[in-house]
Amino acid sequence: MRIVHAHRKQRGAVLIVSLIMLAVMTLFVISMMKTSVIELKIGGFSQVAALNFANAEAAVNKFIVDNNGRFAPGFLTIAEGSGGAINTPPDDLMFGSLVEITPTQLNCGAWGAFGSMMGGSNLQAVQFDLRATASDPVFGGSTTLHQGVQTLAAAGSC
Repeated sequence: MRIVHAHRKQRGAVLIVSLIMLAVMTLFVISMMKTSVIELKIGGFSQVAALNFANAEAAVNKFIVDNNGRFAPGFLTIAEGSGGAINTPPDDLMFGSLVEITPTQLNCGAWGAFGSMMGGSNLQAVQFDLRATASDPVFGGSTTLHQGVQTLAAAGSC
């Protein structure tokens, strides 16, 4: 009995196909990595924007609490120690953001022009715009928040 070894010519088709598949898989992985990096950046920027918004909102709330009962016609022009606006950023609430609050008196006039639900027409009403801009010095970006405040004042105070 004789054993015959048939030697066929191997042309390397399996090697070529596997190299092509490896190249395609490598391109797919590189594409997925680029997409993941972009998604991480978007997520990071969204988190910074949300943090800036939360810090601006906290600063506005703190400004309103600190000045509760002090919103009156012209109180923004009075010096801070003698009855004017208290503008201290809430350092304990700021998580890496710098917040600047800019209060502006918008209007002061007869309450009757704005509504008459809370009293007689001899009351005065004063409106303020509180603008808080929070910015992150490390990651960049800033968020501006506007909050309106209205209070009633005694007759003739405008």
